[in-house]
Amino acid sequence: MEIRRYLWIVRRHFFLMVAIVVAALVAGVLVTPRHSTYTATSALYVGSRSVDITPTSGEVSGDRVAGLDRLISTFAAMATTEPIAADAARLAAVQRSASDIVAETSAQQVTGTDLIHVSVTDSDPALSRTLADAVATALVQQVHTFEPRSAKSSNEQVISLYQTAQAPVRNSRGLVRNLVLAGLFGLLAAAALVALLEYLDVSLRSADDVERLLELPVLAVVPALGRELPILPSGAESPDA
Repeated sequence: MEIRRYLWIVRRHFFLMVAIVVAALVAGVLVTPRHSTYTATSALYVGSRSVDITPTSGEVSGDRVAGLDRLISTFAAMATTEPIAADAARLAAVQRSASDIVAETSAQQVTGTDLIHVSVTDSDPALSRTLADAVATALVQQVHTFEPRSAKSSNEQVISLYQTAQAPVRNSRGLVRNLVLAGLFGLLAAAALVALLEYLDVSLRSADDVERLLELPVLAVVPALGRELPILPSGAESPDA
């Protein structure tokens, strides 16, 4: 009986549920990027060569390793700042604001290594590659400004460009994923709305509703004839009679 009632509720609100799901799918299409984007990545090396890793050197310790990791994290954070982005725009000779370049740039340490990957995502594959190299170069120049080399390590670079950006990778637009998520969200929203409407609806439409809500037995049901009256056979008395 409950299953039949649920099916009746779905049939009664079918068009409302369809409208909500369709609206959610349209929203999923609208939030999906219109054009494909491309990501180019360059690699930087942080100079741990100045640390003697032989067991008898005494230079390898937890503090030194933690300090190096912190230095790498600092450099990665600098890569996504506006001063670096402004220098990158100048080096690449592109008409982009520093804030726009920062929004397209990401930098993170490669786990377990002394490398930093600097990535730039843009709708233009050639520009993403150019900006990735420009941001990496600008970071190297900026670090050398703050970290001047001593006479002992005049040939030692604190950070250097390890690998220039290769061919950019095309990113998926995610249309299918967005449609699936939008469809699920639409179904949940439609189910919640229908449940709320049914909860607020106190009208009695059937004998089952009377027995369920009033907990009273139904003795008889008067059919709804509307304005139509039954056609009586010829010679039969009229209802008024």
